[in-house]
Amino acid sequence: MRVPWLEKEAIARQAERLIADYRAVIGERVTPPIPVEDVIERFLGLDLTYQNLDEKLGMDDVLGATYVRAKRIAINRKLLEDKNEGRLVFTCAHEVGHWVLHRHLVEEAARAERVKEAIVCRAKNAREPAEWQADYFASCLLMPVREMKEAFSMVCPSGRLVLDNVKSALGGTGVCIDPCLENWHFIAEMVREGGGFTNVSKEAVAFRMEELGLLINRTDSHIGW
Repeated sequence: MRVPWLEKEAIARQAERLIADYRAVIGERVTPPIPVEDVIERFLGLDLTYQNLDEKLGMDDVLGATYVRAKRIAINRKLLEDKNEGRLVFTCAHEVGHWVLHRHLVEEAARAERVKEAIVCRAKNAREPAEWQADYFASCLLMPVREMKEAFSMVCPSGRLVLDNVKSALGGTGVCIDPCLENWHFIAEMVREGGGFTNVSKEAVAFRMEELGLLINRTDSHIGW
């Protein structure tokens, strides 16, 4: 699907607006962990289903699909069976991103009678603009900037953490002693627990910290397992 360019700030504002509108509906403050399934079903009024999408769509590595006309979000059942809550929740939030950012494009295509039945999300297409936009929306929705900065400040009061080394110069793993790239998961876990981001993965938290400029990686290696 071809999509227009969107700046990160514009995508973030859409996620913030969704949280604000959801808060108005439920009548209480919304804090992490963001209940994305409730957002989908109660606020957006969409059906949320878990299906064998590989079999249904006849293709492999499908994560989810958004059916605009049917008002339905489908998640590959294998994500539910894997019991990886972080990946499952992020996929749900990713599909919400498609609904918020891209459904009007599908509706316009439908009027021109050139629409596909669904926006199908496959792991191998993650770098495509539509998928990147939905991923960024999911990150902003699940890890709002204010809450991320507040949680990070509890771990690092200076406001940012610079990783100059891959390995600990002291030979230990204590992040409070010697922060280094190999200790990224300790850093992410502290922020994750401190901010209540318990339904997202440590890797997603680390990427969000990098994107917000809280965690600065000056090594030649990348964060990840």
